[in-house]
Amino acid sequence: MTKNLLLAAIIVASSFSAFSQINRTIHDEDKDIDILYGFCTREALENHGDGWFKAEYESYTVKTETFNFELPEKFDSVQVFMGTWESNSRREVPRFCKIFDLDYFKDIPVTFICLDSKITVDVLNVDDYYVQFLPAIVFYKKGEELCRFLEQPRTESMESDIMDLMERMQ
Repeated sequence: MTKNLLLAAIIVASSFSAFSQINRTIHDEDKDIDILYGFCTREALENHGDGWFKAEYESYTVKTETFNFELPEKFDSVQVFMGTWESNSRREVPRFCKIFDLDYFKDIPVTFICLDSKITVDVLNVDDYYVQFLPAIVFYKKGEELCRFLEQPRTESMESDIMDLMERMQ
């Protein structure tokens, strides 16, 4: 009984430790601003700073005509490496979120990892993910990286880049 109680206490304590690693705000000395740092939820991004997320999200119109929503094969997870201090992230991440609010993408888990101005974070080794430019939006299927978008869309829009990826998966 005591072993079970001790095990339960360790599990609870470790979950509090892991939870405290989510949605942290730190002061970035290089930029002299407060930034989100580490694993973050979308809600934390929406509420961070001067309203940059909401303004970009609301002003962006998703080009739904770009998508073929009948395609059966799609990626199964996405990681977004970003900086809340960085202009490309402030522009592209709210747009990405608005696209992923479409019903077609709602079941795909997205993980947000906020980096400091040195492109580092203490919750994982960024070098293992080859992140040099922000945002880096990385698409996965069965644990394998399919492709990544860096800084801005490669074509005329993020929608057409996503559609290109989805067509190549078929």
